[in-house]
Amino acid sequence: MENNMKPLALIIALLAANVSQTHAAVSVTEFGARGDGVADDTHAIQAALDTGKNIVIPEGTFRITNALRPKANQVIELVGTVRVTDSNIQRLTADAAAGQPSVTVANASGYYPGQWVTLGAEDLKIQGGGKNKVRREGGDCGRIASIAGNTITLDLPLRRAYTVAARARLGTQPSAFLITQPGVRIHGTGVIDGNKAKQFDFAPADMTPSKGRGEDTRAGCGISIDSNGPDPIAHLRVAGITIRDCILHNLSLYRVRHTLISRVTCIGAHDKNILLRGSEDCQLIANQCMDSDFEDGIILYSGNNHCVVQGNICVRNARLGICVNAFQTGILLSGNICRDNPANLSLRGDHCSSTGDFCAGKGGVRIEGRGNQVNGLVSLNSVTISATDLNYTGGIISGPPDEPLQIGMEVFRNTNDPRTALVDGVRVRGVTIKNCRTAVNVKGVVKDVRFIENRITALREPFHIALECKEHVTLERNETTTTNAKEGKAK
Repeated sequence: MENNMKPLALIIALLAANVSQTHAAVSVTEFGARGDGVADDTHAIQAALDTGKNIVIPEGTFRITNALRPKANQVIELVGTVRVTDSNIQRLTADAAAGQPSVTVANASGYYPGQWVTLGAEDLKIQGGGKNKVRREGGDCGRIASIAGNTITLDLPLRRAYTVAARARLGTQPSAFLITQPGVRIHGTGVIDGNKAKQFDFAPADMTPSKGRGEDTRAGCGISIDSNGPDPIAHLRVAGITIRDCILHNLSLYRVRHTLISRVTCIGAHDKNILLRGSEDCQLIANQCMDSDFEDGIILYSGNNHCVVQGNICVRNARLGICVNAFQTGILLSGNICRDNPANLSLRGDHCSSTGDFCAGKGGVRIEGRGNQVNGLVSLNSVTISATDLNYTGGIISGPPDEPLQIGMEVFRNTNDPRTALVDGVRVRGVTIKNCRTAVNVKGVVKDVRFIENRITALREPFHIALECKEHVTLERNETTTTNAKEGKAK
């Protein structure tokens, strides 16, 4: 019996050794990375990644000048800090024509082939006419193919011309990690520092015909995830780390599937803390997103399907706490906390749901789209509904006792955009609305709006139904109270 067991024991030992070798992690310091915050550790870390082994980035500050590119199925444990170095920005010394790939700069030293760079100019308009100077329309972003003297040739032709008169400039602007392969996992307690104060103040945009607005980008992010090929990449994980102060998005995911982002802290992105676009079956779980300079905590931008956003905390972002844009379906929101964002929660997709989300502070909630479900939402500010086939059940809408809301819930079509759903087939049932001057206001073009078994307390009037809406609004078994109490300052 003992002899018969020896071959089996040998096989088990060999398998164990193989697994150990496959999953053994190597430190980037073994490849020359210093982590002293001074040396350029880009090439040493990339050399470790190029082995295909799992790697550890230990304690220390690892300065990088280009995007780090993991291999498929690689695991990266981040313990220390990966910091994007100050941008190398050079003015163009000669006009550069569209359709060719080269630019001439004042001083090309410090650049190297393979490096991500961005081209911008002052004559590019700010996107949407806003104040975010980084988000300019147009521009080019790509990798350096070669350098000859002070002439830098990129890997794709320029989409537009750049002139000296318009103060055209070239600047390095890498993401810390650029993930284009499946199965990559980044976890740990470490930090990715985008160093936005010392970056090129221009939004990067990939030099491809299908992109260019800087929404889903390969540069300027803490982590940028994007498929190299026509199909999405899958089975990615990011957990536990902190990503902060990136010049565009802290975490950008484009064309991914079966991916989990959990317990990630995103702080102070210049643009969006977490962006998800064109993806399916992704989960954003228990992340914290706060203090974006110009835009959102978490945004599902467009083209997403069957994704879960659960247990996240979004605080003090410049525009929206959590936003689900139009043109996506089956997004499930649950147990999120949004506080002190100008708009805490915006749900515009179709056949989506919000369950047990909590919104407080200065920002309200906007519900649009078709076929959505809202269950148990607690909002300590107003809720606006402009939706079709909406079931809104349970929950609370309330202002503070000493600062009542002007209107608790408002139902109306808030845009003439034909892509926005008509207000039709809205059901509001079992909701508590209190501490408002007017609890419910219905106006504009609406059809088949019903309020059923709600508990409403208002200072002035429980329901204000515009004359043109009265025949389209049904009130059934609602408990209403008008307090006529002394009014505080309305929000």
